[in-house]
Amino acid sequence: MRPSRTLFSALLIAALASLARAQAPAVDFDGAARGASGALVLPPRPERRAQAPAAAAPAQTVTFGGAVLPLRAFSRTDRIPDSLVSAIDATRSRLLLALYELNLPGVADAIVRAKSRGVDVRLVFDKGHATPGAGDAGPASGPSPEFQRVVAAGVETRLLKGGGSWGIMHNKFAVFDGTLLETGSFNWTRAADRSNFENAIFRSDPSLAALYSSYWEWMWGLAQPADPSIAADPVGAGFGTPPSDPSPSVPFKDKTWPRVAFSPEGGVEARLLEAISACGRSVDVAIFSFYSQAVADALIAAKARGVAVRAVSDVSQSRRSPAIQSLVAAGVTLKLSAGRGGAGVLHHKMMIYDGEMLAAGSFNFSRNAEKFNFESQFFTADGGDLAAYQEEFEAVWAQAHDPAPGELPGPK
Repeated sequence: MRPSRTLFSALLIAALASLARAQAPAVDFDGAARGASGALVLPPRPERRAQAPAAAAPAQTVTFGGAVLPLRAFSRTDRIPDSLVSAIDATRSRLLLALYELNLPGVADAIVRAKSRGVDVRLVFDKGHATPGAGDAGPASGPSPEFQRVVAAGVETRLLKGGGSWGIMHNKFAVFDGTLLETGSFNWTRAADRSNFENAIFRSDPSLAALYSSYWEWMWGLAQPADPSIAADPVGAGFGTPPSDPSPSVPFKDKTWPRVAFSPEGGVEARLLEAISACGRSVDVAIFSFYSQAVADALIAAKARGVAVRAVSDVSQSRRSPAIQSLVAAGVTLKLSAGRGGAGVLHHKMMIYDGEMLAAGSFNFSRNAEKFNFESQFFTADGGDLAAYQEEFEAVWAQAHDPAPGELPGPK
């Protein structure tokens, strides 16, 4: 006789919890410290200042099932988890999730509510954040209570590890009822909400949602059920090629660019390099991890031809980055940030090209992101997106600092 689903879930959660307790204290990839008990240690959430009424402008919201959501949001000024909960609560038939992390209680509760009312909820989750010791790149300390609650509620969950020794499933996106997309840099965590510089994008676009859904289905086919007894995925970049945009429609420099590009080995870095090479006036970069020498060389070449280049990166990453060191050596204007109030990380992964096109998503500038990780990078030439992300860049730039001694790699 086969065990019931309830019994299986209970056994699975017990196994995950046992593994988590065996882990030593760690620091989450997105900057949240964990104490000896495994609980997240976060600073108090700062007060939100009242915002002045905006001047008349095109609508900056999208409506989904009665929920009114922002077209784009930033953790510095917005409560992104509130928008996620609203979108989940408005979902009626199917919810596809691709998440690197999950420890937002309210969001987990909304996922469980969706499952309870009959929504087909499916989750592709980073294996390293569900099964300690799986060889993930991030110092994960085991499954969060929120992840365990979602699994226990019967949400069909599969775990995915990237290629090689350090590959991860680094996406953070959701598709709601096949029409609404949420994507960006925002991990579904308390640190992302309270301490980091993050962004999220909401779009009601069935064609775009279908493109992300095709990528999600591709990952689902590569992932494994959330059962810690199953052996780790084979290492190596043997996943095949991810889907690509069949209808590129983002205008930039007399060309059309894809609405999104995917990793591993889906050509994301090539798109970034091509866009930098096409710039004639300015490139603004805000990036968490900057290890790609190819991207650094493209920015250095842009500066050499007279393009105004500004780059701001996270201070926790800069000390290990020869690519950042090469930017400074070439005279590229570079600043460093330690997150909001110095309590988190600068977690954006965005570039603004000549003020005419934006790239934003989960893709850090690294070999892992291009070759081994599961990532997505969104492209847009929408005027509202460009204005909002430029404002966010300027705010991050204003609080960042020039590199201090010890914040860059030393000479070899």
